[in-house]
Amino acid sequence: MTAANSERYALRLLGPFELTAPAGRRVEITSKKGIAVVAMLALSRDGARARGWLQDRLWGSRRKAEAAGSLRRELSNLRKLLNADGAELLVSDRDRVRLRTDLIDIDLFAARPGRAAGELLEGLDIPSERGFGQWLHEQRDALVPPANDVVVSAVAGGATTLPTHIVDISTPPVGFAGRPAIAVLPFANATGDEALDYVAEGIGEELIVGLSRIRWLPVISRNSSFSFTERDDRKLIGQRLGAQYLVEGRLYRAYDSYGVSASLAEAITGYSLWSRRFTLQSPAGHDELVQFVNELVAQLESRIDHAEQIRIRGKRQDKLGVSDLIWRGRWHLNRLTRADSEMAQKLFAEALTLDPNSPEALIQATAALAWSIWAGRQPQDQILRMRKLAQQAMLADPDDGRGFMLAGIAEMWLRHPLEAKNLLKQAITLTPSLALAHAQLGGCFNLAGEPYRAIVQLKTAMRLSSNDPNIFYSLGELALAYTMLRQWPEAIEHATLALARRPAYWYAHVLKINALARMGQLDGARIACDELLAIKPNFSKRFLDWLPFVDRTWVDHFVEGLKLVPGRPSDWPERDSQESAA
Repeated sequence: MTAANSERYALRLLGPFELTAPAGRRVEITSKKGIAVVAMLALSRDGARARGWLQDRLWGSRRKAEAAGSLRRELSNLRKLLNADGAELLVSDRDRVRLRTDLIDIDLFAARPGRAAGELLEGLDIPSERGFGQWLHEQRDALVPPANDVVVSAVAGGATTLPTHIVDISTPPVGFAGRPAIAVLPFANATGDEALDYVAEGIGEELIVGLSRIRWLPVISRNSSFSFTERDDRKLIGQRLGAQYLVEGRLYRAYDSYGVSASLAEAITGYSLWSRRFTLQSPAGHDELVQFVNELVAQLESRIDHAEQIRIRGKRQDKLGVSDLIWRGRWHLNRLTRADSEMAQKLFAEALTLDPNSPEALIQATAALAWSIWAGRQPQDQILRMRKLAQQAMLADPDDGRGFMLAGIAEMWLRHPLEAKNLLKQAITLTPSLALAHAQLGGCFNLAGEPYRAIVQLKTAMRLSSNDPNIFYSLGELALAYTMLRQWPEAIEHATLALARRPAYWYAHVLKINALARMGQLDGARIACDELLAIKPNFSKRFLDWLPFVDRTWVDHFVEGLKLVPGRPSDWPERDSQESAA
């Protein structure tokens, strides 16, 4: 094969691999993985790939540190071969590797669709590396496009007609149906220790896996997002990936431990929405890394959820599609008022009218119904309706933990603790970062008379999402767990914290009154009782009767505690009342 231009390199990928220098000298690359590196770079955007991407596909069978070392040796050998004629054909830094494709004529890009030119990388096989085999299979399959299906792009400095597998990145990808997408950029290793490169990259990979379990939030694959570096313009990255949000961070030393900084920003504006630092005692510790990633995922979900609700609130009412209706409904639902709950249910119903099989609309409609049931202490027929709706959501998307969580809540309220626990545990398995599922499992343990197990789950929920608008529920359930353990000071503390976040939470008022009274602090109990009646003048035993305890004597326990309060109405709390939503 001769070069199309005597001043340029020529690369043949169709048929046996061959690389020719400008003077006609054949560049002999004897290593199969060296050939693979050149081919992979030649077929990538701008001829560049992240080091981690190459390591995964060519040394994925090895440990991360070993793979990084093998790539460094391969690149060293390739630089001696490719940069021998004065031109720096192969360029690499700590994060990525780049082939100067602007100096190379590549036969694949000059080929016309349908023209037989040989198999891509004919005869090249690396049996021990499944990642490379999968990449090669995908590339070969993509070389046979539908008739007349081509795109135009700029290659090697000129306009050329390309096969469809060469992606046009001048416009964002489609398919997110109006949903916001997030991209995780490679986490930088700022420790100064190259042996920890794999740890920094592993954090980003685990974060992508964790975020992918949030079913309403599309996540850009690592193959795309890891091809960018710290030097790339963030707005351009967002445009090319079709991502509205970008996550980036770095691993660094922090005295005798390690730290990870992470930040979330809007891609278009560059506006920082959130940032935080975390401490890792051992960055290579799997359990600690998993716990950290789950917490990070929960925090990111909460921030993006809030940002999307605010964004949709600003859109014109007459331009709302399914996704817009859902986000507007979520905004109303999180306000936790009766009027907003009714509006949320109306918006979710409209979304289901437009798309009856939308998993997100089904989940949000179920969640809105669940809040209405809990706040209004609604009867069993409504709980059965909720269970049926949750089951529809589970069928619509069996990989979304929220559907299982809502079904578990329904079973808990129906006093089926075993079924509830199983469903809630499945929800956590599917979505480990789902803070509310941990909290609801804690509540289920409380209702089943297992407060010690409840505390573990409730503290996990609070660690995962300390800014969750539903955190008052976790604090209230912790107050209940400590009440069941007769640890009155702890019960008072957590009930007080719950009320600071949700003053109208009657359940926390009852727990605080009960604990104060049983400690003999009757003046404090009377003040707490006055606060309850100020926000719930219609409070009665009927509120307590609705609580789905397996052991019904706990209802009697709370009634007895309320009776200890001096100055209470003589017929309180047994008096009947006209119910109203909380």
